[in-house]
Amino acid sequence: MSLRLEANGFQVETAASGQQALGRISAWKPHIMITDLRMQGMDGLALFDAVQQQMPSLPVIMLTAHGTIPDAVQATRKGLFSYLTKPFDSNELLQSINDALSQCCPDGPEKTGCKEDWRSHIISRSSAMEKLLNKAWRIAQSDVSVLIQSQSGTGKELLARALHKASPHHDAPFVPINCAAIPENLLESELFGHT
Repeated sequence: MSLRLEANGFQVETAASGQQALGRISAWKPHIMITDLRMQGMDGLALFDAVQQQMPSLPVIMLTAHGTIPDAVQATRKGLFSYLTKPFDSNELLQSINDALSQCCPDGPEKTGCKEDWRSHIISRSSAMEKLLNKAWRIAQSDVSVLIQSQSGTGKELLARALHKASPHHDAPFVPINCAAIPENLLESELFGHT
């Protein structure tokens, strides 16, 4: 697999086990991780859980010869990017890799730190916030409407700005509207006009 990926222009680093990969991931700083589900010692799901603690935004593709539908459902619910069964089609793997890279690095994988620019104004060390920002990034890549609800002062507008900055519409104007600050009888006129 390494030879095939390198032949397609990817820089590949390998590890002999999940423990070895986990120990070296912070030094490697990969843009994507591909792992097997069944491995001696730490299995693929345990590795994925541990990687999520260190790099919650890292896309992970899991390969397995022993895949079942419940395994795939459990893995994708946890946030796994892709789940491929062996023998896998090389083109399918390359497509999954390119899809993952286009989400995490829209300007190309060679641009280090590409994913961090859009959220540079949000300062956090919380793993829960990192998971939220990872989901926000993925949502921003699609063309859906987003409703952000939370208590006052929790950073709803910051998150909305980050979503806008990460979206394909980042060059368009961002117009924040604080609906709570507009009296109810004026809100409709403010948004849609009074005539």
